[in-house]
Amino acid sequence: LAALAVLRRPDVFHAAVAGAPVTEWRLYDTGYTERYLGLPQEEPENYDRSSLLPLAANLTRPLLIIHGLADDNVVVAHTLHLSSALLAAGRPHAVLPLTGVTHMTPQEVVAENLLRAEVDFFVPPAGSDAVASFAGWQTQRAAGGFPETPGTDVLRVYTTRPDTLYGVTFMVVAPEHPLVD
Repeated sequence: LAALAVLRRPDVFHAAVAGAPVTEWRLYDTGYTERYLGLPQEEPENYDRSSLLPLAANLTRPLLIIHGLADDNVVVAHTLHLSSALLAAGRPHAVLPLTGVTHMTPQEVVAENLLRAEVDFFVPPAGSDAVASFAGWQTQRAAGGFPETPGTDVLRVYTTRPDTLYGVTFMVVAPEHPLVD
């Protein structure tokens, strides 16, 4: 959802951290996907319309993609295909691969540090230099995409399903957008 948001509506969503994103429904669980999209051989337009890969050239906002390499629910091929499409389109982004992590980590320390890394992607700790995953955002911010000093008036963090590692979705919404109160 976060990756789709910055690809389709960069006017509303100014940055995103996408955890184990489904980027191409042809790669996802067959039974679940076919229930909603039909058979890919019979209704390819449903799969084409829901794929993030053709939208890669639209990326104008910072995107961090996090994926557990042992994920057997949303296989890492989703992230690899999206990253490849973004690179082919010349769109900067960051990928954080998590070795030995499945779709959800049972390790509290890993989950806590992962959440810290996600927040640091948006607002690095005071006095620190931009880390590699934040470099794309810094460049875009310097080009006028963000104010120089992010604050609570700009940063809006939305979460869904905070009980799961990859159910957490972070997005930054433009403060002037009607969704922001």
